[in-house]
Amino acid sequence: MKYFELDTQSYFEEKNLCLAIGNFDGFHKGHFTIIDSLKKIANEKKQLASIMSFSPHPREYFNKKNENFNIYSKSDKINFLKKFNIDIYIEFSFDKKLSELSANQFIENILIKKLQIKNIVVGKDFKFGKDRSGNFKILENYSKENNFKLHLVEAIMHSDGLNKYSSSIIRENIKNGEIEKANFALGRYWHMSGKIIEGDKRARKINFPTANIEPNNNILPKKGVYCVKVSLNNEKYLGISNFGERPTVDGSKLLLETHIFNFNQEIYGNDLTVEFLTFIRSEQKFINFDELAKQIKKDIEIAKKYHEI
Repeated sequence: MKYFELDTQSYFEEKNLCLAIGNFDGFHKGHFTIIDSLKKIANEKKQLASIMSFSPHPREYFNKKNENFNIYSKSDKINFLKKFNIDIYIEFSFDKKLSELSANQFIENILIKKLQIKNIVVGKDFKFGKDRSGNFKILENYSKENNFKLHLVEAIMHSDGLNKYSSSIIRENIKNGEIEKANFALGRYWHMSGKIIEGDKRARKINFPTANIEPNNNILPKKGVYCVKVSLNNEKYLGISNFGERPTVDGSKLLLETHIFNFNQEIYGNDLTVEFLTFIRSEQKFINFDELAKQIKKDIEIAKKYHEI
């Protein structure tokens, strides 16, 4: 897969694109359908299956609260695209110049002149241009006059027929601890990744050593305890994680602390990926370490029943 970082001033020389546009945050089941349509059309037309996304996410750009927003990291997104065998991934810089382009200017300057698209695949609710004034109808009118074809992918609904797959809903699920709902919509376990850092080793003193990572700029889960799967050095393990500030020890920094079952190795500096399976309980402050240890034992029992071990 070829990867390009572009902005409004960049030169782009690739031709013969079949392009899907969207943020693809999370790569959920709704996105699978768009990508399948993209690849099918690209194959029929003998064109390059291409995706254009924006960095930062437009909502993140306009959000003045500086909140963690993305469901997955940039590297995760690129890895997902490689697995889908996409030919070209364009990460377009969402900056002041792009944000001020009208819908017409976006089509004319970016899609037609810069990218020279031949086919474009979008969802019906796709919005673009300043103040989100561009829509499917405007794209359709341009396609008739500018020698490119527009392909619509309808929203993909849950089996209940009431709700569509939505990155916004998935974010809310993660923030509320409704991990199983998020995982179902994603079609995989949601995860957090990072390098294992050295902690204060207090958990080791009560016989529950943990591998600790700091959260990155992705969306943060509800503070509390989770049943998890762990990827470490190309091996899979089962375990339990606590995400939060560790109020029992008057912690002030957010950490993801993971106790890996049946594991006792020094792994500081290694990359760790923690997949969230289900939420066990909210974070709480205990009066002493003995009470904390008792609760951790209960949490582990719950997790092992979930893991069926």
